[in-house]
Amino acid sequence: MNGGIWTMCVTLEEEEVNMLARVGFPKEPLCTNYLANNNNEEEPRADWQHRMQNLSISCALVCLIVLGSAALVGAFGICKHQISAVLVTGVMYLLAGLFAMFTLMIIHCKRIQRVSTRGSPHVDDTGDGVVGPEDRALALLSAREFSTAWSLELGWGGVALATTTSLLWILLSKIMRYNPISTMLL
Repeated sequence: MNGGIWTMCVTLEEEEVNMLARVGFPKEPLCTNYLANNNNEEEPRADWQHRMQNLSISCALVCLIVLGSAALVGAFGICKHQISAVLVTGVMYLLAGLFAMFTLMIIHCKRIQRVSTRGSPHVDDTGDGVVGPEDRALALLSAREFSTAWSLELGWGGVALATTTSLLWILLSKIMRYNPISTMLL
């Protein structure tokens, strides 16, 4: 299976899908949308997942807005030799890294919650793309493993890059303020 923020899809060959259909599992759907209504009013995770997904999306958008603003303020600070604008740029990069970290932690907590509840007898986890008789579904669910891919590593790399960039911008503001060569040039 593979998935993103909103969907979980079964990645099986056509032959494997046909084999599962012969033993009682339906062929469709191969993808499950987390945001779709499952017509199951007793689903305790649905509300929590919707809120966490919205919060994750909001954090990601704030991160992008702050990064764009930081680029503009930083360019102005360098071109006009404005020390305060350079310092503000460093703080903005730090905020972007913080919001990116929030986004990644929300996704991580969502995955941990899904993994920790999948074996619970009180939670019907068949809404994750496995539909069939309960004993077969539980056997498949207990065999599932969640692993991360390149995009999560890229996200954490972005957090580290934003934090490092923030420190460099703050260091640049200190150099601009206390450098005797720059005061002689002005």
